[in-house]
Amino acid sequence: MNTNEQKCIDWAKEQLHEVVDVVEEDYGDQSKVFKLHAADGNYFLKVGTKLEKECDRLEWLQGKLPVPKVVGFTKIDDKDALLLSAIEGKNLATLIKEWPPEKVVGKLAEALKQFHAVDPKNCPFGNFEQGKVLVHGDACLPNFVFQGDNFSGYIDLGDLIVASQDVDFSAAIWSLQYNLGAGYGAMFLKKYGVENVTDEMVEKLRLNYEDMQKEWGL
Repeated sequence: MNTNEQKCIDWAKEQLHEVVDVVEEDYGDQSKVFKLHAADGNYFLKVGTKLEKECDRLEWLQGKLPVPKVVGFTKIDDKDALLLSAIEGKNLATLIKEWPPEKVVGKLAEALKQFHAVDPKNCPFGNFEQGKVLVHGDACLPNFVFQGDNFSGYIDLGDLIVASQDVDFSAAIWSLQYNLGAGYGAMFLKKYGVENVTDEMVEKLRLNYEDMQKEWGL
């Protein structure tokens, strides 16, 4: 842990009461994530760059969808620090070891349908046009959290925007087929309610996400 990250952790501790433990999480994004165990519950601290846009999106989403609450946001030296309430449970990337593949696919389709059902007309992130919906922006398995069979909430919402639902379809299909194998992208689209699903449609969407990853430098 570098000095800058320690400053961010010290700031987070000041916002909370009686932090008893800090653990760095295994996290695949560009940010560092720390789980803080406090007297009144668990919290997550994200340390990185461009986290202000996630902060803004989470604040707009409050009351619309189950997402983390923003406890605090600050800039320390060249880093952003975003302190969030915890969405308790296990993410779908973990649950693939416990659930049959069909259940994982169905739960992801249900959660994304709920997300896309939010009225996008007054969303300040993107321009609403006919046929566009509110999209998560990175609808991969780790970003959907469940407690038991019940959906707990969405995480990692820095790329939320009003756009074509294909943005989320691409990420979901890529993530399912990366983790579970070929064929589950088509199953996902059918469970979501897409008609006339073809292998070509699935592959085009999957490759779209790979192109997005290249743009991100991943």
